[in-house]
Amino acid sequence: MSWLLLQLLLLCLAACSKPEKDTDTSQPTKLYIYVHAPHTAVPTRAYTGDVDPIGNEAKVYSLQVWVFTHESNKLIGYFSPTETSALNKPEGYEVLQLTIDEAYAQTAEATREHVDVYVLANVEAGNCHLTLDHETTRAELEAAVLAHGTEEDAFGLTAPVAAVPENMGLPMSGVLRDQPVTGTAPVLRLDNGGQMATVSLIRTVSKLRFAFANQTGNEALIINSIKLNTDMIPEAQYLFMADGAPYNKMTCHIKTESGYNTTTPELLAAPITDVPTIDQPVIYTWGNNEDLVPQAYEQKLDDAAAVGDLTQRLYYLRESDKQLQGEIKYQLGDGEEQTATFKMVDEGGFSRNHIWTVYAYQAQARLHVVVVTLAPWKTTETNYEFYNW
Repeated sequence: MSWLLLQLLLLCLAACSKPEKDTDTSQPTKLYIYVHAPHTAVPTRAYTGDVDPIGNEAKVYSLQVWVFTHESNKLIGYFSPTETSALNKPEGYEVLQLTIDEAYAQTAEATREHVDVYVLANVEAGNCHLTLDHETTRAELEAAVLAHGTEEDAFGLTAPVAAVPENMGLPMSGVLRDQPVTGTAPVLRLDNGGQMATVSLIRTVSKLRFAFANQTGNEALIINSIKLNTDMIPEAQYLFMADGAPYNKMTCHIKTESGYNTTTPELLAAPITDVPTIDQPVIYTWGNNEDLVPQAYEQKLDDAAAVGDLTQRLYYLRESDKQLQGEIKYQLGDGEEQTATFKMVDEGGFSRNHIWTVYAYQAQARLHVVVVTLAPWKTTETNYEFYNW
């Protein structure tokens, strides 16, 4: 009997402890943020046109988004998705759904505070020597730099980055400041004149390209050294562009008080001894290809390198507002080492997300060095229409 009473008591306790059916149908408010990848971003200013990224130069491996209130400086949303595949598709865009602070979301639209939105891609300790997360403040984001530190030199001259960092990619950033937010909970969006506002990611570094060829009949051309002069590459460059500095202008955001390189480290890991010989190396100069759009010209150089008509070296460096210049040391066969110089057309041409090509070829008893007009690093711009949430 005692055993039976105990069983009945346990059944009663279980029945009494059964939770009531959850009638709470609320859901977290989402802020919709439209992000463009670099290969479809709004174009930056160019002298001659736009150039496509190659390989993994546009690939997004990691993504981070912060949303702060503009005046009160409160973090109201952070998002670091595990999947960024949509940004790596040909369309190169993604609409992110960021869970937003509910107290902010419930504020009436007429009195709702504007926000600042910061987006970073591929900013990791391994490639940028930075660790940013949900605890990072707006002030820390504004102050974040790619820099020459005591032990590391992020995309600097100390250990030049000659290939896209594997599984990390090139750093990219985008920012919208003082942005209105429209809609009602649980769906909000960044507003731009009645349409969803866009955060355009842009590579924070630029690419320096050297290409070489030799004329048939010459002795072997050996490139012993490539160096930039001092005072060319800043010691620190901000991740985010300054307010009022849109990406369609060649505007740098450099921490000028940190100075520029005071030494001239070697760019080459080893001398280039495989410079190919071709009958007419002059055919790859920009002067003989001015009828081509920049993308076609860059593709021509890539194709020439692929079939062995050119050899090239690529370097991904911090942006610069200086008129880049430097020197190439070379020799023919066992001859004496000689020096040729190169110089950019004007200042500011190496701002972030730009390409600068230096083509050098041996012909008529001397090394000809041709500075190719640079272009921004993107493909086409496509207009998309989105539902007005």
